[in-house]
Amino acid sequence: MRGRFPLLRGDDTITALASRFLESFANSSLTRRRTVQLWNRYASTASKTISARSDPQKPINGRSNRRAPRDKLAERDFFFDVLNVSATRRDAKQYLARFDAKSKTKQHGLSPKPKERALASPQRSGVNLGPLYSPTAAIEKSPLFEHSERSRSLVPKVDKKLMHLALVSIRILDLVEDRALDSIALTLSQLVRLDMRIAITFDLSRFMTGRSLNIQEYKSECEKQSQRLVKVLNRYNRAGSCYIDSSLGIREEEADRTSELQKLDIVIGAPVADALKRCCIPIIPPIAYTSTVRAVPARRSEVMYALTRALSGLVDSSGSAFIPPKDATLSLDRIIMIDPIGGVPSLQREDGAHVFINLEQEFKDILHELSSTPTVHREAVGQHLENLSTVKECLSILPPTTSALVISPEEAANSSRPTENDSDPATIRTRRQKNPLIHNLLTNRSVISPSLPAARLTQPLEVPESAPRPPSHSTLVKRGMPLKIIPDPRQTPWVPPSSGKTDLTLENNPNINFPRLLALIEDSFRRPLDVKHYLSRIRNRIAGIIIAGEYEGGAILTWESPSGSNGDPTRLVPYLDKFAVLQKAQGNAGVADIVFQAMVRSCFPNGVCWRSRSDNPVNKWYFERSSGSWKLPDDQWTMFWTLPGEDLVLDQRRWSDYVAVCEAVVPSWADGKRAD
Repeated sequence: MRGRFPLLRGDDTITALASRFLESFANSSLTRRRTVQLWNRYASTASKTISARSDPQKPINGRSNRRAPRDKLAERDFFFDVLNVSATRRDAKQYLARFDAKSKTKQHGLSPKPKERALASPQRSGVNLGPLYSPTAAIEKSPLFEHSERSRSLVPKVDKKLMHLALVSIRILDLVEDRALDSIALTLSQLVRLDMRIAITFDLSRFMTGRSLNIQEYKSECEKQSQRLVKVLNRYNRAGSCYIDSSLGIREEEADRTSELQKLDIVIGAPVADALKRCCIPIIPPIAYTSTVRAVPARRSEVMYALTRALSGLVDSSGSAFIPPKDATLSLDRIIMIDPIGGVPSLQREDGAHVFINLEQEFKDILHELSSTPTVHREAVGQHLENLSTVKECLSILPPTTSALVISPEEAANSSRPTENDSDPATIRTRRQKNPLIHNLLTNRSVISPSLPAARLTQPLEVPESAPRPPSHSTLVKRGMPLKIIPDPRQTPWVPPSSGKTDLTLENNPNINFPRLLALIEDSFRRPLDVKHYLSRIRNRIAGIIIAGEYEGGAILTWESPSGSNGDPTRLVPYLDKFAVLQKAQGNAGVADIVFQAMVRSCFPNGVCWRSRSDNPVNKWYFERSSGSWKLPDDQWTMFWTLPGEDLVLDQRRWSDYVAVCEAVVPSWADGKRAD
């Protein structure tokens, strides 16, 4: 046990232990399931030890520790949520690389090479020699006069601390129940522990009809709901929470020539910045002030866009900008929209919600789908459209790695509170649902994969620990990447050619950059392709090609003719010949899900098959997304298919054709090794 998990130190805090535990998990050889089992025993002892140190009845540094967690299980549940997100070692390493400030400090603590050290010795070296050799403040601030220009390459660059930030918007806060709000506050406080700063804004149900209302009553209700939120956040977040008014200003002189989302500015940034620096959670009400200090209500979409623009560091034409902390740089990494109507609905999924939205590819289609959906209430449709449009505008001015999560209060509060049976290790427990917010922070992915068949997700809420997870009704949104499908299935459906042959080529198509496609395949498979042999094998067979982003992922699909079919086009088999993702894009980018989802929903909705080496580690991913699998008689290959139900198994001739195709495909690798 000691070799597996980090030992407790005398001054350990929960956050420090969480970071070191994730690092241990990332570098261990244990499976995630075994790690969870061992951790369930370890965390209980660790949390009790730390909780004993922070007993609220015992003074710390002469002061009473009033904000220590009341529930002894809260610390264990925090770790359980962190580990229970099904994060892989790659997820843990990516999180640590991005959020672990200690590792970044070590990387930037530059030490000159021996030759550089000799050259730099007469000068101030810039090497950290510790407090014993530190110059006094007066000397440090004094100007330095030199006869020759110093080599700046020898002086390490001192980076500002990077503060990661999530902007949270709670719609109709006054209608959120106290119990749900309490659990949401606990979850947000857990995000702060994981080094994610939080800023919150909201709107009210009673004041959504327009700006012609009693402004004093409106301000009073905003303050009342803010204090309600401050109270529950102070219960769990050690740095507390604060209500910050007068942070929004409205540009009345530009109201006629400015879009609705561009009328608001952050005009007082220092209080918000100071709160974030202290890990305090600022609450910004939807109130804007004119140049004459007249208060007016602000729409949630306006507030979200103004805060996004300011917190991302953009400066507008008026020169108004957010004032960040002097020794820190803000990085707006997440946008969280908590709305009672939940995620964006989808007609294509049985659970009724989009799991993931790639805006570059799907935005227009989803707008059309929502607008033409009679089954959803008109008011709800309007709110979904507003949520999606607001998220799109906010993400458009942020880095592509930033994601937005549209989620209901119930799901945002999910898994924050332990169940009654959690306190008794002897009881048989059901698996707790994953916390979507913690999962998104650690992985930057949705709770469930968007490429999973919807039929696999319809499970009851209380399930045994070995059962699949129930569906999520939240929607993860990213700016994403463009998706090129050749030919476009909306204009030219992918159907078997009547002649039995196709005229699509890879090397001569003006819409395909073949050298980049080749580089993608060889990088993904980590081996060289025999180009001449491969092009010869798929000639007159290519059904189409899918390209994600700048050749970050892709798929080549063919029509294969089984032996003995004599070119009969009715017996052509849709076959996934190559499925590739750049190594640097594997993991949290979601490229594989985007390509696979396009293949099974747009290109071959009636089913497709492929094969994989039986010992290929990717097979677990294939098993989860296929309708069925079959180990071929030679015991080297496993065949997968996505045909619905038992259509393939019950059709004997069709089954024989699919098996024959998967057995007959000849690999085209140039290294002579066995195929994957």
